[in-house]
Amino acid sequence: MYTTYGTGFGKFSQTYHIGTRKYGHKPGYQEQEEKKTPSSRKPHGFLNTRIPSIAPDLYVENDRDATVNVTTKENLDFLYRSAMKYAQLLDVELPYHPTGRTSTREKICLLYNALDSIVSHHVNLELVGDRLQFCIYHFHEWPDYTLFFMPIDFTERLHGEIKKVALEFIRRFIKHHWMMDITDTPYFEMSESYIDCVDFEQLDNEEKKDLYRKEKLFRSYEKGRIHRKLCRMYTKAFCRNLEEHIRNCNPSNANERRLLELINEGMSLISNDSPHIMNYDYDFASEKEKDFEPPPLNYQILLVYSITDTVTKDVESCFSADCQETYNQTPVSFIFITPETEELFKPDNYPERFEKWFEKFVEHVTNNL
Repeated sequence: MYTTYGTGFGKFSQTYHIGTRKYGHKPGYQEQEEKKTPSSRKPHGFLNTRIPSIAPDLYVENDRDATVNVTTKENLDFLYRSAMKYAQLLDVELPYHPTGRTSTREKICLLYNALDSIVSHHVNLELVGDRLQFCIYHFHEWPDYTLFFMPIDFTERLHGEIKKVALEFIRRFIKHHWMMDITDTPYFEMSESYIDCVDFEQLDNEEKKDLYRKEKLFRSYEKGRIHRKLCRMYTKAFCRNLEEHIRNCNPSNANERRLLELINEGMSLISNDSPHIMNYDYDFASEKEKDFEPPPLNYQILLVYSITDTVTKDVESCFSADCQETYNQTPVSFIFITPETEELFKPDNYPERFEKWFEKFVEHVTNNL
């Protein structure tokens, strides 16, 4: 794994009420104090009407780019029934019921605050299609600004059965988690474009040699030997019945035995009933038009040839530079609640297990093989 640094902390829908990262106040509706006109002045008649603290309606563009009013009585009713149902599951009283002559939008804001006050996790109010829905979400323990690179170059130093087992395990691992390879990310293109900006004539002989080696390595990633090796990981199996091959494998030394142990442990992360790590890709602070998009999980968890070559280092630098302008997404469990929700939101610990195993595996194959 690579840890990079940024100044900040896959988009499912548009977020309208945003929770904080882990701690602190979650912003919702805050009632404005009405300012009274000084008695020494007589206000104009058109200013006598009280100005609402928030606009009565909110018009947004839905997934079909059509403008719709989301502050409808139908949406309020759906949200209220959803909140009431979840309060019943929590066995608590919902502290707000939308009555009175206030606007529908204000009632929705107050209802959001009420649900947020009784739920121990974070709450978002999001637009899904033409309907507003409450989303309850939970941040998993995960290292910020960390790239998870699964290398394959170490397999070239293996021989016999253990090599087949390692390659087939990685092939299944990246397939299960929908992992792309490093060349599919915009950071790879950014890294390559920087080469064109170098003034070749201003370099000394050693710098020219380094640049030539880097250009050659990029060509290998694009259409050469490394490209073929990365593509091979997405095609046919290296061996059939991996579990049986693991049981019958006889490692030749302690490092290979440890590799086999880690592969055995990692099999639990790709079983038929295991989640996919990309399922936890939820942007809690999603906006329709952001100045800078945060790097999603599929840009941070990647198949690579090596974690030590200059291409990987350049991609890491581009990721780090991108994070200076925004935040990076980390795994988040979430659920959209409805009036038919039957059970409480209970996040699992799969991302934490994934991170711990991944760190051990990459550290071993990099330093011991």
